[in-house]
Amino acid sequence: DHHQTKTLLAPLVDLLFGLCYDIRTTLDDPTCESPWTVTRLSTSFSWLDPPRAPSDAVYACLRRALTYPLYRSWAVACSTINDVEHLLRAGRVAVLKALLRLRTLFADGDRYLLNTIWVDDYCAWLQSWSDSAAERRLGG
Repeated sequence: DHHQTKTLLAPLVDLLFGLCYDIRTTLDDPTCESPWTVTRLSTSFSWLDPPRAPSDAVYACLRRALTYPLYRSWAVACSTINDVEHLLRAGRVAVLKALLRLRTLFADGDRYLLNTIWVDDYCAWLQSWSDSAAERRLGG
């Protein structure tokens, strides 16, 4: 169960990184480029190839943040990793709200399929956790 949870949390880190990066760089005001940015920063979204471990997700996100977006800054990328960490430590409800925000971002246009492939299942998975289980899985 612990290995399976760790395997499922790795793509979650990947998805949240793209969202947190966009929030940081647009000052929490999404633009028409926001879906593109989130998609490019996440290997799960761009290649449908999820990372195997959370550490792999962090490395991939840092590499992609220094390659694709308009603001290619090590400081911004590291700050975004910290944002993801704070979001995960905030608990299940905060992560679920972030995923629902991501879902809204992809609702229009041709990226709506990413909701079906990734976001909807993660939302359902997070809702199935008890608060104590979420604290152990996300906070630890």
